[in-house]
Amino acid sequence: MFDFLLWPFMIRALLIGLTLALSTGFISSFLVSKNQSLIGDGLAHISFTGIIIGVLLGGEPIWVAIPFVIAAAIVIKWLMRNKLVEGDTAIGLVSSFSFAIGLILISTSNGFNRSIESMLVGSIFSTTWMDIWVSIIVLVLTSGFIISGYAKLFSITFDDNYARFSGIKIAYYDYALAILTAIIIVIGVKTIGTLLISAFIIFPAVSSQMISKSFKQMVVRGLIINAVVSILGIMFAHFLGIPAGSTIIVVHGILFMTLFSYTKLKGRD
Repeated sequence: MFDFLLWPFMIRALLIGLTLALSTGFISSFLVSKNQSLIGDGLAHISFTGIIIGVLLGGEPIWVAIPFVIAAAIVIKWLMRNKLVEGDTAIGLVSSFSFAIGLILISTSNGFNRSIESMLVGSIFSTTWMDIWVSIIVLVLTSGFIISGYAKLFSITFDDNYARFSGIKIAYYDYALAILTAIIIVIGVKTIGTLLISAFIIFPAVSSQMISKSFKQMVVRGLIINAVVSILGIMFAHFLGIPAGSTIIVVHGILFMTLFSYTKLKGRD
């Protein structure tokens, strides 16, 4: 009955789904609590263009997309930190500009042989071992950064004035988190898709927030929720023959609505 779990493509899908779920789960609560969750959506659109450039150059798209998206994330963060424009405006400016370039490159290129649909909704069942190793490295870097700098990141997230007064290097943590987010998004776009990866960042935090009494609980439960939902979504997608990325997000949505209804009903007691 569970023979499918031994199939190589399913093993790779579950591994990258789990590592990506944990990576996004680690950063989810910090980005959502600081009202920066839309940076995931913006960087996903930028990643779309980075992957297109990588395909046109004939190399491995991910190695072109990663530095491209990191550069864009730094620009967005610089615009936000220097208050040249508002946060969501900075994200919109850079992401829409980059996405437009990607669409132009596709329309003017005769050598583009990648399915646009797979780039928009992802293709987790075609994951390679190289993708998995990259995602594991990113997970180690992300978890190490969040765990080692948790207290400082918590202070920056909820009271940056106190953090600045305490001598915390806010710029370092801001840019480091933005860079890690950029790398995670690139991996996510290839597997979950441009249109869906931002939900991987938003749902864990908003769902876990409803059943948590502290921020630390919110982070831990967000990790658990993202991991469990990702595994269930991949398995459902396999049996139903539907896109895995879309299925994961639908399961996330059902869980969110269930928790929301539960907390509302509980509040009436």
